[in-house]
Amino acid sequence: MRFIVLIAAFLAAPTRAAEFDLAALMEMLAQVPAAKNSFTETRHSAVLSAPLVLKGTLVYARPDRLEKNVLSPYDERTVIADNSVTIDNRTLKQKRSFALASSAAISALVESMRATLAGDRAALERHYRVELEGRADAWILNLVPREQKLASLVRRIQIAGVRERLNRIEVEEVAGDRSVMLISTDPP
Repeated sequence: MRFIVLIAAFLAAPTRAAEFDLAALMEMLAQVPAAKNSFTETRHSAVLSAPLVLKGTLVYARPDRLEKNVLSPYDERTVIADNSVTIDNRTLKQKRSFALASSAAISALVESMRATLAGDRAALERHYRVELEGRADAWILNLVPREQKLASLVRRIQIAGVRERLNRIEVEEVAGDRSVMLISTDPP
């Protein structure tokens, strides 16, 4: 009887092969071809008398298209595709485009999102020291910039999620400003 209990305990115990690591997370994220979610982003800044709260939608399409549609408190659409960024602020009736490569810091920030969403570990590790905490159903990815230009602006980026779905992105700037984006499948 004791032998049967030991075998049952052994079979129920998690194995090392089932451990959750960065490779497993990247593999899960790489399986998502596209996603559309709502977000609420709160920006904390020393120059603001109160936090700025943005609401809208986020769209991702493999391999490199990101779209952020701010619906409140103003109307603005930012599209990043390949090496191009277009910002269309419909509230102010202003539209501008620029090459992502024109700013190494902006490029590395965008790459933190694109590489994470694509499950591209090599691209992520090219720009950041990467540390993963947690398990598949509650993970946190800590990113610390490797490049001096970005490190002079951003202290860290923390991305949290459940399995292949991101649900929180926090960017902590060196100057003390911070933004926290909560991502949801609920409509905005």
